[in-house]
Amino acid sequence: MSAIAALTVTGASGCRGSRWYPSEVTPNEYVLRSVIAGKKRTITRYETALANEDGPTDLLERLLGRHRHHLETLRERLPEHGNDEPWAPENSPDASTSSGPDTAAETAPASVSVSGLRVAEESAAGERPRQLPKLTDPGLAQLIASIGACEAAHAHLLKEEG
Repeated sequence: MSAIAALTVTGASGCRGSRWYPSEVTPNEYVLRSVIAGKKRTITRYETALANEDGPTDLLERLLGRHRHHLETLRERLPEHGNDEPWAPENSPDASTSSGPDTAAETAPASVSVSGLRVAEESAAGERPRQLPKLTDPGLAQLIASIGACEAAHAHLLKEEG
């Protein structure tokens, strides 16, 4: 009985509550880097569609510009100790839903249709609500929710074109 009490006290003393996280990468940074990786893939898809003239050029250029702005804004939120290049989100637990290879060469599709872009936008917008509960920074949560709203609007615009 005293052994159980000792283990309980020892276990409880090692826990720091909600501030404790067993990594140098905080939950906020983890989600932020996942969103950045997704934005990079989305930008590659739009660039491919534009290079192949797969869709309405004016709309695709406008949406590509928005994604580039989102990426720039997200990068500004990264901690000073890191950038978005060396981190490997494919090793993360959420890799199957929101992350994958991070280089354009590995993710560049041969052809991208407007309907493919719409599906990518819908998927990204659908991922945002699942990411929000992982965040502790209200400002970052608001930013990512706003980006999700933009992605949903992009999907709507692409649906009208497709």
